[in-house]
Amino acid sequence: MTYKEWKYWLKSQPWHLRWFTVLVLIRPIVDNFYYLKNISPFLSPLYLVGIATPILCVYAIIYFKRKDRSVFDFLFGIWTILILLSLTFMFINDPLSKTFLEYFLKLSMPVYLFFFLRLYIRSQKDLDGLLQTFIYSSLFVVGVFLFELIVNPIKVLKTRDLERIQGYYGDVMNYAIYLSQGFLIMCYFYFRRKNTQPLSVRMRNLVLVVILCIACLFKISHTATYGVFVSIFLLFILFNLKTNKTAGFLLIIAISLIGYFFGSEAIEKNIAPLLKTDVAVYEGKKANERLLHGRVGRWKDMLEQYSNFPIAVQFVGMPAVLKNSYAEVSTGAHNDFVRILFFTGYLGLLVYTLTFVFLFSRLKYLPPHTHFLALGTLAILILYSISTCPTLYAPMLYILYAVLSYLALPTNILTKQND
Repeated sequence: MTYKEWKYWLKSQPWHLRWFTVLVLIRPIVDNFYYLKNISPFLSPLYLVGIATPILCVYAIIYFKRKDRSVFDFLFGIWTILILLSLTFMFINDPLSKTFLEYFLKLSMPVYLFFFLRLYIRSQKDLDGLLQTFIYSSLFVVGVFLFELIVNPIKVLKTRDLERIQGYYGDVMNYAIYLSQGFLIMCYFYFRRKNTQPLSVRMRNLVLVVILCIACLFKISHTATYGVFVSIFLLFILFNLKTNKTAGFLLIIAISLIGYFFGSEAIEKNIAPLLKTDVAVYEGKKANERLLHGRVGRWKDMLEQYSNFPIAVQFVGMPAVLKNSYAEVSTGAHNDFVRILFFTGYLGLLVYTLTFVFLFSRLKYLPPHTHFLALGTLAILILYSISTCPTLYAPMLYILYAVLSYLALPTNILTKQND
């Protein structure tokens, strides 16, 4: 899709969908005003977006219903009921408070975004258009990062003897989201455009992206993002070997040479400090609870606490005890599977897990380029879920749930090559 084609696609969208494309485009700019909330929530564009997005999503869901349904919709519908049940318990415990409103909008976000994106994604053209929009929006993030890299860091935090830059964003995850998803999308376009762009152009674009990603990885020092980046890169090599063995082998040789000359020094300087605690655990110098920067110990304590709840509460989630559960059901868990367990109980975690089973069953219908995109999307979602809570970050869900919504489309749409 050229820029001209993208503009035509954008103009052809009905208004109840087009606003979302504009939101994805400007979201990195909006996120830069995160700290305005400390002055007043009414000055923060993020608060306005946080309130307007569910209103517009729910309006579209109610008045513009999809005709096709899938097992994914059914499973997500059950999870939605469990989410709304837990939010009802949280409301009963803390009614009409500003804190509850904030958490209500955040915790219900997977629900209204998924069902809205099921309306939004009607074909591969819609998916490609949104992915291209995300790449355009990433240009602003690249600009901020290059300013921090070349001119002066805007904000620096120290973690495990390494410095992290995060710009005006509220969390280093903002850089991580655009790095990981931007890299996945550019790899996808490399395969997608094989019949419309010369190999030299596609390789040039990808090399530039890889250089930017590696530079950003070293500056944000985020362990999970290292794992995600490497996983996507390995998938890219694997699919290259399937579609173009010569290019795949040349890529492996190039990576091997770069790794041989520069890899050990870069790992020692930028990655080893992040894994220092885990290495100490492996060597028996520290307790197992210190794994993943102490997260394993946190999960062990949380799960032990959860096992002491009444059995009925364990099945539907911690909010049913009618006590303050904001930390446990949000980012305090530092693991999305643990968070979902606390939020929607054993039933919710089971249903959420079954959605992955359904999604993997859809891969067999996909042409190679979309197969790569789907696997990369699932890798991002699952790997980040180990140490963070990706389903609570809106910019991440914009793309992840768009791809998942595409996988829920009828089989005849998925099997089209659309080249």
